[in-house]
Amino acid sequence: KGDIPKSFVIKRGKMSELVNELTEDVRHVMEPHTAKNLKESKTNKLKDFVQVAGPLGVSHFIILSATENSKYVKIAKTPRGPTLTFKVNKYTLAREVAAAQRNPRAPANAFLSPPLVVLNNFGDAPHQKLATITFQNLFPAINVRKVKLSTCQRAVLVDYD
Repeated sequence: KGDIPKSFVIKRGKMSELVNELTEDVRHVMEPHTAKNLKESKTNKLKDFVQVAGPLGVSHFIILSATENSKYVKIAKTPRGPTLTFKVNKYTLAREVAAAQRNPRAPANAFLSPPLVVLNNFGDAPHQKLATITFQNLFPAINVRKVKLSTCQRAVLVDYD
């Protein structure tokens, strides 16, 4: 299906080791339409990923980076944008969430279908509309009349603060 958005989740920058686990968690969230086992090396340039994105049908890049002060997420639509940059204030890793739960639930078949997208506090300002459209287009659209409720086992909540 050519209409399904696909993504690469990559880390960039000199301090990219600070976002290793976060990168793996984001790849897991983006399943099943992402390159789960994407191999990166220090010598890879963004141009390398852009060149293989076209033939593989990749529509979005999610790029994680870190500085001494903060962590950042860039969401880029290929081939010609737009690119949104977000500063990450707080996050919790999946292993930390599982450790806090008494009975963590992680069925294997939950990641065979895309998650439901819930957007909160996005207003009518032009930059907020652009962010809304970008987050909606990261995941395939759901046909409410045809969807099987048994496939809806995950949700992605994006809160504009």
